[in-house]
Amino acid sequence: MKTRHKFTAYLLIVILPLIILSIIYWTHLERSIQKERQEQAEWAGTVYQEYIDQVISETKEILEMLSLSSSVLYMDDKKTELLMKWIKDTDSRYAGVYWLNQDGVSISGTNKYFHHYSLIEQDDIELAVKTQKAVVIGTKDPYKPDFDYISIFAPILDHDKKAQGFLLAHIRLDDMEKTLKKLSPGHAFILETSDKTRILDINTEEFTGHSTWVDVPLTEVDWTLSVKMPDRINTNNMNFFLILVFFTFLFTHMIYSVMEELIVRRNTKNQKLLNDRQKIDFVGTLAASTAHEIKNPLTGIKGLVQLLVEKHPEEQDQFYYSVIMKEIERINSIVSEFLILGKPMAQTLSLYDIRSIIAELRPIIESEARHFNIEVEWNIVKEPIMVHCTKDQLKQVILNIAKNGFEAMEVGEKLRIRIHHENEWAKIIIIDNGYGLNEKDIGKVFDPFYTSKKEGTGLGLFVCKRIIESFNGTIEFSSKPLNGTTVTISLPLIKDQPLKGLIFKNED
Repeated sequence: MKTRHKFTAYLLIVILPLIILSIIYWTHLERSIQKERQEQAEWAGTVYQEYIDQVISETKEILEMLSLSSSVLYMDDKKTELLMKWIKDTDSRYAGVYWLNQDGVSISGTNKYFHHYSLIEQDDIELAVKTQKAVVIGTKDPYKPDFDYISIFAPILDHDKKAQGFLLAHIRLDDMEKTLKKLSPGHAFILETSDKTRILDINTEEFTGHSTWVDVPLTEVDWTLSVKMPDRINTNNMNFFLILVFFTFLFTHMIYSVMEELIVRRNTKNQKLLNDRQKIDFVGTLAASTAHEIKNPLTGIKGLVQLLVEKHPEEQDQFYYSVIMKEIERINSIVSEFLILGKPMAQTLSLYDIRSIIAELRPIIESEARHFNIEVEWNIVKEPIMVHCTKDQLKQVILNIAKNGFEAMEVGEKLRIRIHHENEWAKIIIIDNGYGLNEKDIGKVFDPFYTSKKEGTGLGLFVCKRIIESFNGTIEFSSKPLNGTTVTISLPLIKDQPLKGLIFKNED
């Protein structure tokens, strides 16, 4: 059963959070990778787009500038051919430059192969005439399929802005491809016209239908440049994910270990409390069962002493008999007090002046002090301090604490006992300057069977606490190692008229 509970706890604290956080990490990583791939594709597309637009824009400007010199071109065909040849030779991007008539047929140019060929369609001619601007055409030469190029032509206008002919330039796609590969190697892209005619493609041999593309429009022409997003995951991102999973597992496992340790400590503490309670119950049962047997011989001894009192009236004998009777009563009281360790019982509390109790207890404490060679300093207020208590039990508490102080001090030191009242409380303060206690031990002094003495039972202060609590009071310890210990007993102060025979039930 415990193994099942441990497995369930491990599953809930370690495995399940690890799975959930891993899914969250992976989802976030996927989004980051997707964004990174898209940004890479957009960056490459922007580089390609700027280059292609630049080539087209520069060619348009050259052709439109030359078209303004139409009168010169008409006057001297030889100069025209030299100019077209110079344009082609000074820029490797141009496959050829041609002079066309109004019908788009080549009149002259740098490539004799295209003489008297129709190089532009009628629709393109009408568009150039209408806009009076250069027009870009994506063309594959039907006569020479291995040679691909882009055609750009501009109208030659007369003074009435009527087209007298056209200047056309072929831009080499293979030269553009080489340049594009150098600008951003490794990327795949496709250049298409508005009617989806593919003009140019690079590194598209291995892409699949599942590939994702980013479209980048050109500004100089109504075409679309599509760049393929990278397929591979960045190794650094994957390493980061694995590190996060590892530290998540480590963190959740630490939490599980801490919780397991706390549970073990709690169970150990509960088991200790249970064992202590069982011991207390056993001691209480033993006290209850033996109290009657002890009281019977005490009653007989008490009767015989009373006979001796009557038989020997001498003053010296009477003194000894009175001491014997007091000690018999004390033994009888102590036997009854051990019932405190057992079940709660009803007790009769009477109204007492603490000063009178101290007056009866003072000779005993001073006798104990002389035995330990300790000095006792008394500090007692003059006005009455009335409390509800059981006299003999309160004596037991004060004597027990004073004796602990004697045992903690060296020869010649001083024990201080102060009796006063503060607000609504009567205070009994016992101060020693012995070896003291640390914070850890202070928290255990009232635990049953806890003792720092070699021959102690660990029940003295436990019994003291239960007695004081039965009077509705408190008992507190404050101590520091090598600086002594202060014990403060607080009892409710009674300011009304004396009440006799008050019954108080201890429910502890």
